[in-house]
Amino acid sequence: MQQSTMNLIEFQKKFATEKACRHHLFDLRWPDGYHCPRCGHSTYSFHSTRHLYQCKSCQYQVSLTAGTVFHKTRTPLRKWFWMIFLMARQKSGISMLSLQRMLNIKTYRTVWVMGHKIRKAMAHRDAYYKLAGLIEMDDTYFGSSKPGKAGRGAGGKTKVVVAIESKGDKAGFATMQPVERLSGNEILKQMRDHLQGKCVLRTDGWRAYGIFSSTEAQHQPTVVGSGKNAVKLLPWVHTLIANSKGIIRGVYHGVSSKHLGRYLAEFSYRTNRRFWESQLFDRLLTACLNCSTISFAELKA
Repeated sequence: MQQSTMNLIEFQKKFATEKACRHHLFDLRWPDGYHCPRCGHSTYSFHSTRHLYQCKSCQYQVSLTAGTVFHKTRTPLRKWFWMIFLMARQKSGISMLSLQRMLNIKTYRTVWVMGHKIRKAMAHRDAYYKLAGLIEMDDTYFGSSKPGKAGRGAGGKTKVVVAIESKGDKAGFATMQPVERLSGNEILKQMRDHLQGKCVLRTDGWRAYGIFSSTEAQHQPTVVGSGKNAVKLLPWVHTLIANSKGIIRGVYHGVSSKHLGRYLAEFSYRTNRRFWESQLFDRLLTACLNCSTISFAELKA
């Protein structure tokens, strides 16, 4: 049975024990067999009580989870696997409170931190993606639902620049980046590394986007107005914005500006892999293995 085709029942059966989870992590971390992180030697012994792999050449010891999102975790790998599976596959997102109850995780703080660790891995992986071809770009605001000034003059909200590839009847890769100000320099600073140089950038007429005319990108500003006309001329970016805001309101009931970037990374990650649904679990698990962890103290700092 190929893991990539597993449904819930098959997933539960395959990863029913900690041993099965460790074996799967081992295969993903060292697909060509164990190699010592220090000297590269391939022969090792395993300390079953401490779950450490010791190199027979230099005696260096390493745990399976060292340097990963799971570093020093006290939560069983089975619960991590289930959480990754559900966060990756649930298109509309899933609340941490629901996961706490479903996985019988003792405290909300634990599941909350686990969620942000997984989102960090999502953001880390997508940082390597570059958008190409025709790209729609626009800005929006996430934050307080209290009445106030609308549009680019809104206060008390987080400014976010959203970009997504337009491929005619479908959308491609996407990225959403919080910015301090909607100035040309700030937008270029946050978005430059996410765009391939000779892309075609379609935006509304906001003057700040004019800064892309000084780059390799071909800038196509369009006065879109508002309402139905804006949605018609920049359809994919407005769809992504609407879906993201709907998830934040309906699933998370609002998020703080401090952590918004990781939630946006979660939405982008699933959007960018929506055609690879059967591979989502292993892809996200691999991302978690290739990303350092983040602590509760760092999240609260």
